[in-house]
Amino acid sequence: MDIQGDKILFSVVMPVYNVDIKWLDKALQSVMDQTYPYWEVCIADDASTDGSVREYLSTIKDSRIKVHFSEENQGISGASNQAAKMAEGDYIILMDNDDEIAKNALMTLYKKLKKTKADVIYSDMDMIDAEGVHSSPLYKPDWSPELMLSQMYLGHLIAFKRGLFEQCGGFNSEYDGAQDYDLLLRMSELTNHIVHVPEVLYSWRMLPTSTAANADAKPYAQIAGKRAIQAHLDRVLGDGKAEVYETENLFVYDVRYSLDQMPLASIIIPTKDHVDDLAVALDSVFEKTTYPNYEIIILDNNSEQEETRQFFKEIQQEKINVKVVEAYYEFNWSKLNNHGMREANGDVFVFLNNDVKVIEPSWLDRLVEQAMQPNAGVVGGQLLYEDGTIQHAGVVIGMGGWADHVFKGMQPIHQGTPFVSPMVTRNVTACTGACMAISKEVIDKIGGFEERFIICGSDVEICIRAIQEGYRNVYIPQVQLYHYESKSRDSYIPEIDFELSDIMYMGYRKGGDPYYNKNLDINSCVPVVKKVQEIPKADAKRISIETIRELHFREETREKYRLNLVLPSLNTEHVFGGIATALKCFEAIGECLDCDTRVILIDAQMDEEAIAKYGKQYQIVDAKENSSAKHQIVSMVDRKYQTLPVSEKDQFMFTSWWSAYVIQNEYYEWVQRGHKNPNPFLYLIQDYEPGFYAWSSGYLLAESTYKCEFPQIAIFNSHELEEYVMAKGYHFLKTYCFDPVLNRVLGEEVQKLDQTVFKRKQILVYGRPSVERNAFKVLVESLKKWVSMQEDASSWTILSAGEMHPPVYLGEGMYLESVGKLTIEEYAKVLRESYAGVSLMVSPHPSYPPLEMSVFDVKVVTNGYRNKDISSFNENIVSVDNVSPMKIAQELKEICNNYHTLVPHKSVNKEYVNGIDPFPFIEELKKDILNDII
Repeated sequence: MDIQGDKILFSVVMPVYNVDIKWLDKALQSVMDQTYPYWEVCIADDASTDGSVREYLSTIKDSRIKVHFSEENQGISGASNQAAKMAEGDYIILMDNDDEIAKNALMTLYKKLKKTKADVIYSDMDMIDAEGVHSSPLYKPDWSPELMLSQMYLGHLIAFKRGLFEQCGGFNSEYDGAQDYDLLLRMSELTNHIVHVPEVLYSWRMLPTSTAANADAKPYAQIAGKRAIQAHLDRVLGDGKAEVYETENLFVYDVRYSLDQMPLASIIIPTKDHVDDLAVALDSVFEKTTYPNYEIIILDNNSEQEETRQFFKEIQQEKINVKVVEAYYEFNWSKLNNHGMREANGDVFVFLNNDVKVIEPSWLDRLVEQAMQPNAGVVGGQLLYEDGTIQHAGVVIGMGGWADHVFKGMQPIHQGTPFVSPMVTRNVTACTGACMAISKEVIDKIGGFEERFIICGSDVEICIRAIQEGYRNVYIPQVQLYHYESKSRDSYIPEIDFELSDIMYMGYRKGGDPYYNKNLDINSCVPVVKKVQEIPKADAKRISIETIRELHFREETREKYRLNLVLPSLNTEHVFGGIATALKCFEAIGECLDCDTRVILIDAQMDEEAIAKYGKQYQIVDAKENSSAKHQIVSMVDRKYQTLPVSEKDQFMFTSWWSAYVIQNEYYEWVQRGHKNPNPFLYLIQDYEPGFYAWSSGYLLAESTYKCEFPQIAIFNSHELEEYVMAKGYHFLKTYCFDPVLNRVLGEEVQKLDQTVFKRKQILVYGRPSVERNAFKVLVESLKKWVSMQEDASSWTILSAGEMHPPVYLGEGMYLESVGKLTIEEYAKVLRESYAGVSLMVSPHPSYPPLEMSVFDVKVVTNGYRNKDISSFNENIVSVDNVSPMKIAQELKEICNNYHTLVPHKSVNKEYVNGIDPFPFIEELKKDILNDII
């Protein structure tokens, strides 16, 4: 990697005090062995009483290692500040004097920092013993503020901007033993640009006196950590707004929040019969709950038993804070809970299954106080099976292929490896709807549950939506209930729930759940380390160019006018874009004239599917026949020993330059043999095709078809193209123009879209390696740049449609995956689900893919060309004038940074979408043909 002109200097800050020289030497050697060259070590010896330490440090000759000897012992914070004073680096790295860093540690940090420009960066870590054996890895989640209030999970390796360190005022000796904890908490008050590298880059030495080997070795650090958290809470929230407590586990803390008032909590419980289960749930709420201000809304969803109706009557008579609401409609979990919210009066909504039982009395206090905090989104708790093992301790999206509960089936006890403990409060991507709390304020902003989900998935969806709106979802282990899962309903899940979940989970399946770790096996609810082997994939193929073969006529006598269309192919894989438009235009003209028509194929024989499709409308005729059929298809693919019957009543229409060329070329000879000049050609020009073959024979051949000596009527498929071509001085008998319209099937699919559309973390590109004008190499280079710039690139899927090609490696484990030429129905599905797009076209013609993407609410980056700029088509199109990979990547990054699962559908470009009159010029053209030919 070229870093010479763009280097970052790392300053490794290392306080030293009476360390065994063997471990100090290993620590320094691990820095000197780095593959990244730009570093310095800043050592402050804190007046070590062991003379061998001073002696060792005095012998160091490496100019990159700076040493300061303090006359008096200042403690860990003072020594660290002294070392930091010597730092000249862009980033400071904290390192203990007996630990080791991985050989690639600094290079890995460098690459991540160049991409993210993070203020603070941290990595995973493990332990190393006196024999050098590694163990107990800790694979951490991404930045988790609530977890940071539970324990100093960042640990090592940590680096931060030197300017941020100075802005914070360095280490505070009042918190010695937890000085790193205090410093990082203060930094988090100034920035949230804290980035995680999911790789083990730091090894913490396990020695008898170290905290790594024995948490009791530094009991003072426990108290210092508690004080650091309390000071942080006081600064952020104000005195008395929160209090931190120690727990039964060392270095694990419990934060409780104070509320000025007791907001009303509305507990919403949908149910159908199952009175015994519901009674257990309600009795546990009434008997255990210490929070005083709550109401219970029971949604009666089609209960049938008399016992149920009697229970509802009695519970409302006994409890003034219980209300039963009739919900007599088909079961829909989302709709029921939205109904409950409309009936509720609370400031906090608590969604509860009817098959739970409260264990912890403070469960509701904690849900309410956390839900009322600034930035709190969805709050969930720890649910246990009847046998006391964990049923829910947070949802990991992608687990098991869909989404599942991490720690499921494990005991609810504290652990420290290979992932964080189930017994600490932490941020999660999602919580189960069996027990979740959301404030009314948040619901008012993000909306209620998505009712397109019927049974499952909307609990996860609303959690994702909360995150996308800037909130944090929180799991609290002290909110503890039993959950007798699914006792009140069967296991059936509707197909729509799977379909919507598939879209919603896609980015997490690719990039991983940010609150889990990609090094852990996503198919196991019990955190275990996975083994990954990446298999390289082949690169993309190169281009091919069309060849030209002569086509010859034979004379035929006809009385009736016939319109001929020359096409390369009618097979499904070819009938899209230009060919599809040409066929539609041809058939529209033929219908308007009510004339005989003939399609002439010159490149590909019809396959069975094409014969079945077009054989109903056209008679398939052998070229040897002089057929009088009104509508014909004739193949001239094998034309070496065949001729095409032609009369003076034939008029030819073509679109690709080589189809024009073979007809024009044969007419030159035909006229020389004494036949009449042809009727004016209808040349459907759908792009400036000479531009496909710059400075080549192909350019000359394509341009020659525009300069044909026989009269031609030009039909352009956009005003931009007409303007561009005519400005070059070509002359046509007459010109017509129409603007693109959306394919009929696509138009129908657009009109089916709801007011909001679920979008995958998916980028759709128009990728055709064999077609130079689609700038595939620029496209690939742009995507490589984007991958290097986009922080969450690994969570995105990048699909290439238009032409099948091998996967293309984009860096960082990312590939451009080809789906080839899709059917129109498959294409509609991909358009509907894609969030972003890129489609390049080195031509003045506004190509169809960006227009199609935009009306499906895909934010698409395309390019301008000369007079072409389609950014005014609608707000979903970004057109770049400077078509450099960096510019395209920057625009794509800006789009992807605003990703939301649910996107509002805007009905735009109705004339384009509806396509009521795609060829408005035909009536005028009819007059010309009637006057001149028929």
